[in-house]
Amino acid sequence: MTLPQTLAPPFPPLAWDGYAWSALVQLPTWTGMRLPDDTSLPIDGTVEVRVSTENDEPALPSPEQAAAYEQLAAQAATVREAILAAVFDWYQQDYLTWRDENGYDEEEAARYLPALTEPAQLVGLMQLTAINIFSTAKNGLSYTGYEFVCSWEEEHGLGAMLHGSRVVEVGGADTAILEWIAARDAEGTE
Repeated sequence: MTLPQTLAPPFPPLAWDGYAWSALVQLPTWTGMRLPDDTSLPIDGTVEVRVSTENDEPALPSPEQAAAYEQLAAQAATVREAILAAVFDWYQQDYLTWRDENGYDEEEAARYLPALTEPAQLVGLMQLTAINIFSTAKNGLSYTGYEFVCSWEEEHGLGAMLHGSRVVEVGGADTAILEWIAARDAEGTE
């Protein structure tokens, strides 16, 4: 069985994977991020973009999803800085606990879970792998979830849910795929 494909500007050609539309895109703003010791992921800013649909059916992306895709490309530097700032704040709250829980020696801690003084230092500790564009939208713009691998949490990774360039929530990688986080924010409830 051949899975459907579509051309839906402004998106690149999208392929249906059985659950969402997807394509590999290169986002130059994310170039150069790499985990310590990991050479398996591209560092040229190539990430998978996944566009979800209602009921996991291969319907065309919505105008709100198109707007979110255009925004993530046009405001990539602003989005990157917002994510790094939010992850930095989150990291600062818990990194000592993570160091203790993982039993890192001094050398390992300095490499994988160091004390940081500014968000830019995260560039060598995390790498973007995927962006999810949800059907949940607010004010004409769909929510997006950014998935990362990170040096300090190999099992659960890192995720950020955004609306435009506003970071809604940071947490494990599942934060970037749980659409209920976007729905909760769209409804304005905590």
